[in-house]
Amino acid sequence: MSIDLATIHTVVEGDGERTFLLLNGAGQSLRTRDYVVPSLLDAGRVIRFDPPGVGESSTPNKPYSFEELSQAALQLAEPHRTDKLIVVGHAWGARAAQVIARDYPPDGVVIGSGGGKFPPLASAADVQTATEGPDGEETEHAWNQRFERAHCAPGFSDRDRERANWLFQLARTTPSERAVVVGAIERTPIDSYWGRFDCPALLLYGADDKVGHPENAEDLHSALPNSKLVYIKDGGHFVIVEQAERFATEILDWINELAL
Repeated sequence: MSIDLATIHTVVEGDGERTFLLLNGAGQSLRTRDYVVPSLLDAGRVIRFDPPGVGESSTPNKPYSFEELSQAALQLAEPHRTDKLIVVGHAWGARAAQVIARDYPPDGVVIGSGGGKFPPLASAADVQTATEGPDGEETEHAWNQRFERAHCAPGFSDRDRERANWLFQLARTTPSERAVVVGAIERTPIDSYWGRFDCPALLLYGADDKVGHPENAEDLHSALPNSKLVYIKDGGHFVIVEQAERFATEILDWINELAL
């Protein structure tokens, strides 16, 4: 495995009968879950980390696969996990979550905004804002507009200016080695893990997601007989920030329904 666990920035919070292992979107720091975590702490321990090459984690000397990332995530969690394990992946991290569910089935897996099976509806240039900040010619405002177009529901910055600005700044300033992030996608064919697991699954998608979007959601749902699909109103690809409280509530309701 090309990932050195000692170089991964990890945060462990809370306690309880279950552990939530969180996997971030492409190029995103563990702080993208700041609005989700408080509610999850009411139900268990939360483990989150910056993927190698992102945020405060070091960049490995070569790209890694989602299999390697999954193994590293489980090894990071092992000393801290309690009885039950719920893996919660968002976007790029939802790919790694599916690999974990395929190879090391947890008690349950949450797929948030999972895409990749079908091309994004947003432009490639706008989608790339998740892993690339403004270049020397682009203003922060212009970059924010591109990010919001691709990754948020229409009107997000009008509905919640403070939260929108927080997200834009976090995404814009988080260090990210794009070659490493993209390398994980290239090294792990999507058909090798897409819908190829049997453990209970909750699929959470923003109703206005232009990257994960409903074509991905419906296809994944149809491939997983033991899954529940929920669309969250006024949420885009970053529903974990836009509608964080609803995102967490859906997880808690689901684990209660299934006694996970």
